[in-house]
Amino acid sequence: MQSEKKYKINKIIVEIIGTILGAFIMAIGVSLFLLPNQLSSGGVSGIATITYYLFHIPMGMMILFINIPLFLFAMFKIGKSFFVKSLIGTVSLSFFIDFLDRLNPLTDDRFLACIYGGAIIGLRNSYYFKSKFINGRNGFSKLHCKRI
Repeated sequence: MQSEKKYKINKIIVEIIGTILGAFIMAIGVSLFLLPNQLSSGGVSGIATITYYLFHIPMGMMILFINIPLFLFAMFKIGKSFFVKSLIGTVSLSFFIDFLDRLNPLTDDRFLACIYGGAIIGLRNSYYFKSKFINGRNGFSKLHCKRI
């Protein structure tokens, strides 16, 4: 009983660290490659990129602003756990984007920025899918193995 509770706490800590690491990786791709070369990613980040160039609003702050209705929906319809994880990921992504935006871009070539930025964001997405779908849902987790 005690070891199962300790495992759940460790799992939550690892998920939070993974979420923050994934946000940092995505912020590198966006802030150091895509944003300085006027390239846009998809979704909320893409909308925030457009508002960054049209109205000069910091991208991280705009990501938080756009996500407020999505957070409210998640809290009431999907659950508290998802809400907290999403909030941690979005706040850390917003912080890292605005922090890294102060650095000089790593390339001024749009083609290279597109390739490198896309590859870095893809690396973050592959890490996310590996951790969520392979390790956590297909029976490879430690807790599942202990029950057998």
